[in-house]
Amino acid sequence: MNQQIKFTKASKKDKFLYTCLGHALCAVQILEDAVSHAIVLKKTEPEQKIEAEILIEKQRKYTLGQVIKIAKEESLLPENLEIQLSEILSERNWLVHHCITEDKENYKSDAFYNSISKKTKTIATKAHILQISIELDLIDYAEKKGINMTNVKSKMNEHYDIDFEKN
Repeated sequence: MNQQIKFTKASKKDKFLYTCLGHALCAVQILEDAVSHAIVLKKTEPEQKIEAEILIEKQRKYTLGQVIKIAKEESLLPENLEIQLSEILSERNWLVHHCITEDKENYKSDAFYNSISKKTKTIATKAHILQISIELDLIDYAEKKGINMTNVKSKMNEHYDIDFEKN
């Protein structure tokens, strides 16, 4: 039966759509992982490596909504980050559950592709900014515990062009 099904080849517009969706989903998934790592790093001490490894494996099974809930309930992130994470969760849910089906009448129109492109770019950008904000929060947290973060800051500066002297 499956050999008889002939699928339509993806058009250029379809491939563009898939790229936009993939970019945003990847950014959100990386953000989800950053929140999970923040939870683990703030719930364990440096000498608790085994406990941390067990906890990160558990955390990685959770959805973005679940890790945000844990971070909020245990006050593991600054309130402003919690608010921004809740906002992007709503956008992530739209991306995963509704972005294609909510406007079926205009699906495949130029307006549809343009709208999805803008929305997914916004989601990806917000996710990247939140990820970096979480990383900066973790640096601050580690430094308050007396951990030297010079090498981490140097790597972040190389990757993100962040001038820590001005921050």
